[in-house]
Amino acid sequence: MDTWLRTSLLLCLYGFFKELRPSEPFLTNYLLGPQHNLTESEVYYEIYPVWTYSFLANLIVVFLFTDLLRYKPVIIFEGISYVVTWCLLLWARGVGAMQFMEFMYGIATSTEVAYYTYIYAKVAPKYFQRVTSYTRAAFLAGRFIAGVLAHVLTTTKLMDYHTLNYISLADVSVALVIACLLPPVPFSLYFHRQQYIVPTSEEERSTHITQDENKQRWTENMKKVPGLLWEDFKLAYSNKYLVKWSVWWAFATCGNYQVGNFIQPLWQELAPMDENNNLYNGLVEATQTLLSALSAFAIGYLHLNWEVFGEGTLAVISLVDGLLLVTMGLTTYISIGYINYILFRVSYQILITIASYQIAKELRADSYGLVFGINMTISLLLQSLLTLVVVQILEITPSLQFVIYGIFFLLLALAFFLLSAYTCGRLGCDGIKEAGIWDERLMGSRHEAPVGTTEAA
Repeated sequence: MDTWLRTSLLLCLYGFFKELRPSEPFLTNYLLGPQHNLTESEVYYEIYPVWTYSFLANLIVVFLFTDLLRYKPVIIFEGISYVVTWCLLLWARGVGAMQFMEFMYGIATSTEVAYYTYIYAKVAPKYFQRVTSYTRAAFLAGRFIAGVLAHVLTTTKLMDYHTLNYISLADVSVALVIACLLPPVPFSLYFHRQQYIVPTSEEERSTHITQDENKQRWTENMKKVPGLLWEDFKLAYSNKYLVKWSVWWAFATCGNYQVGNFIQPLWQELAPMDENNNLYNGLVEATQTLLSALSAFAIGYLHLNWEVFGEGTLAVISLVDGLLLVTMGLTTYISIGYINYILFRVSYQILITIASYQIAKELRADSYGLVFGINMTISLLLQSLLTLVVVQILEITPSLQFVIYGIFFLLLALAFFLLSAYTCGRLGCDGIKEAGIWDERLMGSRHEAPVGTTEAA
């Protein structure tokens, strides 16, 4: 088996098992159940917000350490963080312990950047498209099967919410073992560029380079890192087209994470656990994962002229997303909560796929991880502010929270409607006709896959 294919297989297995967590769709029910016996106030306002702050606090550090440690150690640490998270869920008790659990989960999700960038550092560029498809398919397959397992095992009464966590712990433990088997990466973008590496063996001996000289040369090269980061930053964000798509990417990702973090409290409010024996949380998560994957794949074949119609598309679907969320916040029917959640997730995944490509096609390869890392940081800053004000300070109920999240998307839609109107007015009818509706160019033929994204498909 070719080296690149063996590496891709290991990474796919890692991604599959780390996402095979059937207990996750019922986390709220589990924390409110007899094993933990926490109150809704403790779970919603004291425990869940910790993940947002942990994710933000660790993201920048993780990005730099991923490059410094050359990917594999960070992936192993991700696996360890997942194992610790589920050990705490199974055997620790109390608000403080569950806050620490959310902190560890925040570390695990922030270190996913190593998973998404490792493969591009390890294989040749000609395999980028194929390995991206393989790893994304494995990642989503794990989530889909986890949702199906969660639904089947709970509805047939074969397992309760507590027992599901043992399966999750076993799966993330397998993922940790697989992470240890991944081959190391010799180079990285900033700290270990290939030209920084001092040759060893015969050449080193012939030039009499000592360890002290090697250390001094490495230290001097490290001083170049801030300059490289700053140059990549200036080059990327001086592009107005990239900035426009990055703004939507950051704001929409903020809203998506907030919805994902607090959807279970909403479902619990619509269908209290003690009044409903059959909940479909697992099936809903499986359905949205499958439809999101298919939609994200299909949108790659829609060659619309996004430079002309992209802003309008973002505005229309953001408007739809806002209305879906407001309806979720106002309804009293769990079925509407389920259906709207699926529609929201699928529409978001369609747009984030488009936005990720539009950003990536404006970048040179060296800037992918940096730009998506900055965009994610802005997104998490917004999410942290939203969590602090809406959840912790005001302690707003889950239903009213979703009305606020819907208004958040409606304002985003308004901003892009105005941008679209400006673009169309500037071009005029003749300019739009000349540009054309469809872009016949082969999308992505001259660009590598976007590196460092966590919501790109």
